[in-house]
Amino acid sequence: MASQVRVVEGDGRGERRAFLQMLAAQGLSIPAAYFALDTEAHAHQRGDPYVSGRLSPGELPRRHIIREFAEPYIELIRLLRQASEIEHALMVQYLYGAFSLKPAYSGIAGLGIPNSNDLLGVAAMEMQHLRDVNNLLLALGAAPNLIRQGFPFEPEVYPFEFNLEPLTRASVAKYLYCEAAAGTLDPAKAAAEPERRLLVELDRELGPGVRPNHVGSLYDAVIHTLSEYINSAPHTTAALMPWLGKLETIKAEGEDGHCKFFKSVFMCTHEGFAGRSDLWGLPREDRAYPSYRLPANPTAFIGQENQIKDPTALGLAWLGNLHYWIILLLADTAYNARSTDFAGLARLQMLGPFWSLARHLPKLGAGIPCDPLVTGYAPCPGALQRVDYLICMVREADRLARNLKDRLPDDYPFAVGEVMLGALNDKRAVLARQEVRS
Repeated sequence: MASQVRVVEGDGRGERRAFLQMLAAQGLSIPAAYFALDTEAHAHQRGDPYVSGRLSPGELPRRHIIREFAEPYIELIRLLRQASEIEHALMVQYLYGAFSLKPAYSGIAGLGIPNSNDLLGVAAMEMQHLRDVNNLLLALGAAPNLIRQGFPFEPEVYPFEFNLEPLTRASVAKYLYCEAAAGTLDPAKAAAEPERRLLVELDRELGPGVRPNHVGSLYDAVIHTLSEYINSAPHTTAALMPWLGKLETIKAEGEDGHCKFFKSVFMCTHEGFAGRSDLWGLPREDRAYPSYRLPANPTAFIGQENQIKDPTALGLAWLGNLHYWIILLLADTAYNARSTDFAGLARLQMLGPFWSLARHLPKLGAGIPCDPLVTGYAPCPGALQRVDYLICMVREADRLARNLKDRLPDDYPFAVGEVMLGALNDKRAVLARQEVRS
């Protein structure tokens, strides 16, 4: 039931008050934090960033981030885990969208070097944000979080339905909206005609209904709660104070660089469109349309509703899943072991087999679905057991790759499997000796 009070649409105070009264009548207690945040006026009096500003007359209602726990430490970890899910989901969406672009639009797709001028560069920055959020969780003594729900899903504190879909003007509109700073997309406040035209077209593309919140709103909540926690526990100040600046940087990268990039793609002014401003208006079947016609929210799990149908594409998509899972398992191991060696192996997987399959699958009318791993990314408690699990997963991928050898893209790097197994077995031997000595 708690999830029903996490989100308030528009004003919503009367509905929430009635809901709380109903729970109380049933003998269910609600934390005082809910009542402390029950009025927008109270929140604004103390400068609470959890509640966005009042709506302008013509603005659609937004969903607000509502505090759940009075204890700042608990609330901070809750928000950071949600932030990690959102960064992870955005990263995967941007990767899927980038690889859906046809070769003629490689300037928009990019090469994967972190930057704010192409989509793979923005995805790489989201990977960095995911890394930073997890490092802050570790600094707080909490576990890292690499879990992401399946698509479509609606994060609890950031109620915006995420979908894995090819790049279209509609998908770019959503990315632009969620990356923008709150209050910057009101056409009435735009000073210049090009900006007003952009905002009118954005509003038309998004259509009616509740608007998604902005990513920056969640980071406002994280910064606010971290400041509160630091003030409540002065002994932590020295170690955690630098994180306030890092979080502000993450927020600014989205609201400035990422937002500008998506504006240029939305309006077809990005240099990768080579001066053609009509491309999003073409029929999807037109050869000049920027992206392949890929399915939305595909899965490689057999029997699911959106299962990839083509047998060849399905096998390669499952292999792509295996490499995606290995990357995340390596990342989790790197966090827990505080080792850059595992992070290096994760990059090897990303830039090798994962990259090869991600570029090839759209030519078959599919894409890597990046399905969630059913075991999670920390299935084993001990370091030695984690490496054993990784070895099994690499063997699984290597075995499937050899079975699909005739269907793989020419640039698929078989040697990566051998390198991975050699490095992991070396790590295992070191950990085994350490266990014997202890």
